[in-house]
Amino acid sequence: MTETRIIDVECQCGQELARYKKVKRGSLQKMYLDMILEDRAGIFSKRLENGENLFCPNCQKRIATVYMIHGRPAAKVNHGVVKGIRT
Repeated sequence: MTETRIIDVECQCGQELARYKKVKRGSLQKMYLDMILEDRAGIFSKRLENGENLFCPNCQKRIATVYMIHGRPAAKVNHGVVKGIRT
């Protein structure tokens, strides 16, 4: 049985970015776009292209890059900008 957790994803500047349904244990490496429960900053809900960079609306730092991972669109997280999350 897989354990899931709901986590709040924030930028280092304090801007709330999203509520995410994380399935596996460990640090947040990627966010599958279909697992984002609430887009608090409005950056994940628009149509995203493969290779597109996503920026924090508050501090303008790059928080993630969109890729296809295992056939699903996902945002690969920039660890230097997103607050450390470990489950």
